Amino acid sequence: MIKVITNENKRVASWAEKHMEDAGWHNPQCFGFEKDGELVGAIIFTDWSKNDIHVHVASTDKSWWQRRYLSLLFDYTWGTCGCVRVSSVARVSNEKAQKLNRTMGFKEEGRVRSYFPKEDGTSEDGILFGLLKDEDTPRWYKTQERET
Repeated sequence: MIKVITNENKRVASWAEKHMEDAGWHNPQCFGFEKDGELVGAIIFTDWSKNDIHVHVASTDKSWWQRRYLSLLFDYTWGTCGCVRVSSVARVSNEKAQKLNRTMGFKEEGRVRSYFPKEDGTSEDGILFGLLKDEDTPRWYKTQERET
């Protein structure tokens, strides 16, 4: 059974930072996902503006990748924050993150040069993904939204 953690930003952010390179957010809003008392996933929101918010995801177990949990991404972005878009930046080398973004409905919008610093002093480009509320929200979420 998966338990959603909504009121432990420090704990969830600290866990996610251990599983993501170059994480280190200022005042994030975090949703954690526990299985058998251990965190196995997190959705982290940062850099909120009136129209946009950035999302970061960390996971060590796919069991929480279910629509009922992933819908928190859209509930928070569209409902709580009132944004019209959500953004994500994935390392060029992180094919899993790119695939996840595309699967969730994000569209590739461009390349951010030298976005991610590397330990050796060099940097790596990022791929910017965006998801617009009116155009890209997955059909399953729109259907769920109408049913509730």
